[in-house]
Amino acid sequence: MPVTTGNSGKLGNASGFKHQGSREPSPPRQIILFIFLGGLGFFTILQFQSFLTRHLHGYRSYDTYIFLSILTLAIPAVVFFNRAFRQGWQGARSMLRSLRWWHWLWLIIFVSGLVLRKRSAVEGMEAPVDTAAAFRIATVGFVGSVLLVKLFLRRVEWLSSTFRGIIGLLIWFDLMALLSTIWSVYAAWTFYKAVEYGVDVCLLATVLVMATKSEEWKKFTDWTWILFGIMLVNVWLGCLWDPLDALAKGGIYGQAGIGELGVWLQGVFPDVSSNQIGEYAACLTALALCRLLPMNRKRENTAWYVFVFLFGFVTVIFAQTRSALGGFCIAVFLIYLLSRRVGQGATIVISSVVAIIVSGFWQTLYLYVQRGQGSGAFDSLSGRIEWWEVALDKFSNYPFTGLGMWAAARFGVLAKIGYTSTATIHSDWVEITVGMGAWGLIPVIILMGMAWYILVRGTISKKLDMYDRQLAYEGMAVLTVVTSRMFFMTDLSLHPPLHFFAALGAAEFLRRKYKKRKSAYTNELPSELSMGAGV
Repeated sequence: MPVTTGNSGKLGNASGFKHQGSREPSPPRQIILFIFLGGLGFFTILQFQSFLTRHLHGYRSYDTYIFLSILTLAIPAVVFFNRAFRQGWQGARSMLRSLRWWHWLWLIIFVSGLVLRKRSAVEGMEAPVDTAAAFRIATVGFVGSVLLVKLFLRRVEWLSSTFRGIIGLLIWFDLMALLSTIWSVYAAWTFYKAVEYGVDVCLLATVLVMATKSEEWKKFTDWTWILFGIMLVNVWLGCLWDPLDALAKGGIYGQAGIGELGVWLQGVFPDVSSNQIGEYAACLTALALCRLLPMNRKRENTAWYVFVFLFGFVTVIFAQTRSALGGFCIAVFLIYLLSRRVGQGATIVISSVVAIIVSGFWQTLYLYVQRGQGSGAFDSLSGRIEWWEVALDKFSNYPFTGLGMWAAARFGVLAKIGYTSTATIHSDWVEITVGMGAWGLIPVIILMGMAWYILVRGTISKKLDMYDRQLAYEGMAVLTVVTSRMFFMTDLSLHPPLHFFAALGAAEFLRRKYKKRKSAYTNELPSELSMGAGV
């Protein structure tokens, strides 16, 4: 899904947003205001609820009205899509002209993570290197070789970049994972995964060396989301040539499909799970909302970002990924809060709740969230609780070492209880804990704390220029989604976590940029003082 770049994507500076002498409420005051308005609205809604339910006796057929609405909206829709795609095409052309060698390496790593086939744990142990695995090894190996050549020829000094800040914490995590090869339940698996993940981190470190300007980092972020957008478009195209598999209808799901919606969007080829589809779409939707509600109040390419928002949101709904939807809702809250649009956000919430109550749609929402599951499956988080209990029992036997990162969960836990086709234990925290013990959590907790601090502070800081505040703002929105998903899915430790790296990279980019600026200011300070002393 192309995201427009170039001059049209620039966000101006702080002077274009803040008027002289104006004062903005601090975040604590905004929180209190948001709670007050929301509470007042919900109290008003409750007062009218009984009246509304007493006077809504039945439903009418609205088929005729729907048909007339489609006819009425046909021409505006054509105009809208024409404008949206013209804006998107201009952005795509600008992006293609600005691509450099490290953008293409990022693409190759993205392709290496595509799932071209599924296999069980037994098949993975009996034939670890099949055709698909060989393709993956070759692509990752190519990227690693290019990075080493660049380093040895001294064209790009990325090694020092790898041991700084958030990237250094990622390498710390990877080296600990590599060390767990010694006691892993499947040493070869742990060793390869650690090397593979190390290449991912080194490539991110290289990008941070090459992208020295805010505009360059924004283009890199746009490139990342273009790749995920193309993946999601391909998922929808699968509905045309294999609708039963793409929508999970028929077979073990029955003709009625999954849940109240009746469809459960899946990627046919390459294989993309509904969990991943929902997460990527939620991140893309949150990013589009940030572009529609920019920090400087100067919205650009509106038609395109409205289209991206709608495309992403519909994809989230059809993927039926509840944790991704929940993460997106939290991201929306933070977007309105930190961009100082509390009144607007409260109005939308209150209006939405009123509409849900009046229409009786809350029952449909509950059935959607339930996704056709019984109380047992729903309460156990689709079986995750059982997996986690077994994993934590294994952890209690090896609290300081674990059973080997990436191998422990799949081969030491899931395969032992009969889930041989499940690749991860559906939680980063549990995956790391059972894989490396309690020590493995330390770098992850620190890097997540650093990323959150940098991005939130960067969003609200008035010392940053508006362009960098927008970068922090967008990174914060994506980080919100992926943080919520860490509890219910393996994200950070999955190859390649490019969507996660986009958020972490934004935090590290801003940290390095302003550390460098502060150092430059400190170095210039003595000369300035000496000049003042000579006056």
